[in-house]
Amino acid sequence: MYLYGLILYPLIMKKIYFLLFTLTSVFTASAQLQAGDIAFIAFNADGGDDFAFVALADIPANTVIFLTDNEPDTTPGTLTSGEGILQYTSPSTDLNAGTVVIFSDASTTSRGVNFGTIISDSGSFNLAAGGDALFAYIGSANAPTTFLAGIQNESNNEGDLNSAGLVEGDTFFTFTASGNPDGGKYTGPRTDETAFSDYRVLINDINNWITDTSNGESILPIDDTVFTIPTLSTTTFKQSEFSVFPNPTSNGFVNIKTANNQPVAVVAYDVLGKQVLNTTLTTSRLNVSNLKAGVYILKLTQNGATTTKKLVIE
Repeated sequence: MYLYGLILYPLIMKKIYFLLFTLTSVFTASAQLQAGDIAFIAFNADGGDDFAFVALADIPANTVIFLTDNEPDTTPGTLTSGEGILQYTSPSTDLNAGTVVIFSDASTTSRGVNFGTIISDSGSFNLAAGGDALFAYIGSANAPTTFLAGIQNESNNEGDLNSAGLVEGDTFFTFTASGNPDGGKYTGPRTDETAFSDYRVLINDINNWITDTSNGESILPIDDTVFTIPTLSTTTFKQSEFSVFPNPTSNGFVNIKTANNQPVAVVAYDVLGKQVLNTTLTTSRLNVSNLKAGVYILKLTQNGATTTKKLVIE
């Protein structure tokens, strides 16, 4: 019996670690994103339909984001029907905050994207020049858990923003004051903001957009210039600039070191996605004595740049 236990124990532990790894990977790839972590910066309802968003937070590798011209229904987590849904998967490496993701010919079989992959999930995706809205969300195709952003080319196509948790002029944007332009794109600043989230104010300013009411394709090509902040360029930000040690830890604390000495916002989640810690560090030491043994995901944010790290507490 003792020998049998010695043989069986490693197999059980292997399955447990595999399950934890799987849960951690899934969690990291989707649940980190919140409303406002991306913002649409282009919308073209002519030709094969084109649009773009900028990442205002790091998008973890292999994140799945759904894009639809259906609208949020009155019941949270539901959509109206009759239109289309696209499935976007980010690249196999993290997509840095400030990166512009451009989708071309989205309503055709030749659709493409400059970072990651995109496929048709269901229905007939087709942005209407006569007035339409576009939404991005995570969850599953027909059951959104978190709406990330939205945009429309004419008022009154937004569905129920309250049920979606989106706010007009912040996480949802109507890029025209009147009429229904076929296309529009952001032409405002992409440098010198102190945090990536600050760009939402500029993106939601109609004065920073150009529109076309006759042929939306005249707004092409869509500008892929990255958005940057002066203290931490998106072209140089790497996860390696954050280090967490000791890891695993068993002494009730970990040290979080960064490339500079500025405060770090720390949010910890367990493997089920439940938030278990939320604090801002002004020193390098993080107290984790109240957390039980297990695997956690740390979301670390400094100067508008966000990354995630896995933490093991023994």
